[in-house]
Amino acid sequence: SIAAQHPSLSKDIFKRVLSDCKVQDSKFQQTKYRHGLYEYSLLHAAQDSLRATELLPDYAKTWLRAGDSLAELRKLKESVQYYERAVLVDPSLEDTVAPIIERLQESQEFLNEARANGWSEDTLRLALDVAG
Repeated sequence: SIAAQHPSLSKDIFKRVLSDCKVQDSKFQQTKYRHGLYEYSLLHAAQDSLRATELLPDYAKTWLRAGDSLAELRKLKESVQYYERAVLVDPSLEDTVAPIIERLQESQEFLNEARANGWSEDTLRLALDVAG
């Protein structure tokens, strides 16, 4: 390593690494905060969309929005139920919604298998966030 070859640089290298770690930690904390705000906003969007399904049960778009917000919150089983209800209300949506339901069911199967293999919830959330 450079520090071993040039001991006089060790102190400066250490300071630089320490400084870089502080910057990375600060960026991580900012990202974590923003993600928390995003999750909070999603939760309120889900509450609003679920309420809309109660107020407008015959309007398919309310069921779609509820499914969207639940899927974003990684409530996959529940979101599928709302998408299926949207199709019941408006059968013309079936071609649009069927691939979404299929993708959500595949993601749910992945989650079930991963949990059975001992993956932590944090790892699963990260995997879903990265996968989109």
